[in-house]
Amino acid sequence: MDVETCPVTERLVLGFIELIHERKLAGKRELAATQETIAAWLSERTGFALTPAHVQTLVKAMREGGLITVGGGGIGYPNTYDTREKEMGEAAYWDQVDAFLLVWKHPSRKSIAAKAARPGPALREDRG
Repeated sequence: MDVETCPVTERLVLGFIELIHERKLAGKRELAATQETIAAWLSERTGFALTPAHVQTLVKAMREGGLITVGGGGIGYPNTYDTREKEMGEAAYWDQVDAFLLVWKHPSRKSIAAKAARPGPALREDRG
């Protein structure tokens, strides 16, 4: 039996991880943003018309799946997001991402795909 990942979910998960990594490369400890801002950033990157509710579902699943940590800023303040890559080690982290993508599908994936404004970047790069 050959199991495939969901292209919409994969694009969202990898796009969110990429956002976190970009902030770290810019010298920040983590990504600090509201879910509204993240929805706008991910919409721009993926071509999907995302809402804060889509991001909330994504973040909750990624946190429960052991991919990210989330810190609370309080009502009206941005949350902070970081990957667990450093803590887990690169190979173990990306194995966890791959496993997560095999078992979790964003519950709104069909409506997200139907409202796509444009095709996003390649869904998956070879991580070696």
